[in-house]
Amino acid sequence: MLKISLNRFKILVLGLVLFFALTAPGSGVVAQEELPGVWGPYLTLTDESTVVVNWRAENGPEGVYYDRASYFLEKNKLREKVSDRQEGEIFHHVSLTDLSPGTKYVYRIGQSPGQFSLNYFETPKSEPEEFTFFVYGDTRTCPERHRLVASEMALDPSNPAFIVHTGDLVESPVSPNWADFFWATEPFSGSIPLFPVLGNHEKNDESYYESFALPSGGGDYEKQWYSFEYGKVNFIVLDSNANLIGLNSFIKEKAWLEKELKNQTRPFTVVMFHHPMFSSRYSSGKDAGLESSWGSLFEKYGVELVFNGHVHSYERLEKNGVTYVVTGGGGAPTGRLNSRFEFSKKAHGDSLHYVRVAVKNEEMKLQTVEVAKLNRSGGGARVGCNVEMDVNRRLIDEILIEKLD
Repeated sequence: MLKISLNRFKILVLGLVLFFALTAPGSGVVAQEELPGVWGPYLTLTDESTVVVNWRAENGPEGVYYDRASYFLEKNKLREKVSDRQEGEIFHHVSLTDLSPGTKYVYRIGQSPGQFSLNYFETPKSEPEEFTFFVYGDTRTCPERHRLVASEMALDPSNPAFIVHTGDLVESPVSPNWADFFWATEPFSGSIPLFPVLGNHEKNDESYYESFALPSGGGDYEKQWYSFEYGKVNFIVLDSNANLIGLNSFIKEKAWLEKELKNQTRPFTVVMFHHPMFSSRYSSGKDAGLESSWGSLFEKYGVELVFNGHVHSYERLEKNGVTYVVTGGGGAPTGRLNSRFEFSKKAHGDSLHYVRVAVKNEEMKLQTVEVAKLNRSGGGARVGCNVEMDVNRRLIDEILIEKLD
């Protein structure tokens, strides 16, 4: 029997209340699938206390209305409004600030039912001692599979504070592919913030930057690489596409990285970038360029955990005190993988999956959740979008990372 936490149960009840309110006769709600060119809403964070409501619409409403869920459920109205300052633009990013910690909020883009329905989110507690986040990646090419993984994350009772995507969100950065991406993430994106990482398939395209409001960092638009803090963890997001950004930018990124590592203030540090530094997919087991540029810094400054994508399988590796997790099972065509090196502790191919990370006290507990196993009937390096799969939620890996003094 699936165990649902009290907190998750409250959110479930809130969701049901909102559902019946929205589907009542005369509600005026229009299904977003019927509105071409409309993406969202989807949430991002710029810091621990600022939630950004993002959407795409050519003729968008004038702003975001929101209120505490407790007030809305009692009065059936939203008192607060933040105006949209991107009037006349297609992409919209509205920041909700000065929110109360540990509080559920209801919001809607626009004052009246129409293009956008009601949605909700929960703010973190002040300086949370424990929280959970999810990590997944490589969702390009097969949106239905991506939607399956997104749905399973939305149903997970762990109530994640946010979700990290390790890159290759889309096959190529054109509008139809972005529309597929935001359609696939609908099960969670209106309520759980997303932190994206640039993959090679985004091609450092302007559409990526237009789509997401992110913490300030460096590089293009000051968010090609960025960092944020949450609870007891410093999070650092990097761009590993050295061939796309050029040598000068890569040198600047390394200098920025070392400065961030020197100035870290939280007990744990987690780093995310797309291309694995170590993988059984590589003939030598490593990307020598990334290892020489960043690996020594991770070891010098005590990075505990690194997440990557790019290889469409799952692998956990341990090298010189750093745990590396490659999670590329978000929906893209999958591949076989077996551990080929002593430092590879777990490898699992042809799998749709995500990683659940629970931070509590002085430890991080990682659990890798397989959503479906792809049925491989023949050879070939990768399995395409239309093969059969066994949908069976199960744990395929688990590890505890403790903070060492």
